[in-house]
Amino acid sequence: MIDKQLSQDQLIEQNNALQKKIEELKDEQEDLEIMLDTVAEHSRDLEEELIEQNNALQKEIEELKDEQEDLEIMLDTITEHSTDLENEIYEKNQIMLKYLEEVKLITEAAAAVETESFTINSLDGVAAREDELGQLARVFQNMAKQVEIRETKLRQQVQELKIEIDRSKQAKQVAEIVQTDSFKNLKQKLKRLKEARKNSKSD
Repeated sequence: MIDKQLSQDQLIEQNNALQKKIEELKDEQEDLEIMLDTVAEHSRDLEEELIEQNNALQKEIEELKDEQEDLEIMLDTITEHSTDLENEIYEKNQIMLKYLEEVKLITEAAAAVETESFTINSLDGVAAREDELGQLARVFQNMAKQVEIRETKLRQQVQELKIEIDRSKQAKQVAEIVQTDSFKNLKQKLKRLKEARKNSKSD
């Protein structure tokens, strides 16, 4: 039985060899037929032998034809499967290219976080995947959201702290002014003016 694991080139080579052998056998058959006609009148025994050989050759030719048909069928099958395999490889290659592009998007997103230019929805396409890469994108988006929330709160706290510091500075500056001699003198003068105004009203 012909090995079904033969390569396409080997099948073609065997098919060609069988075709050549068939032609050679046909030539031998023709020679035998000529010989049969030539020696028929001389030897009955030789005629029978030639007839037997001719029948054997005819049988071998039929077997070789069957084998050739099997090879042709196998060749067509391998050619068809080869096309299917090429299509499958192409599809897998396209899937891998898309996967690498989406990995690149996550890498670029990490760099964008460092420069504070990252937008969460830039990974929506990758996050829609149902595999590990999609899960990584969703985790990345969630972490980015948490970082954004913390940074917003931190900015608010810093702003509030600045306001509190400004108030403390103002209070300290007021306290320092109140403790100066010039302010005390001004305060005493104001007090005397109030008393003088009060006395003038009572007169």
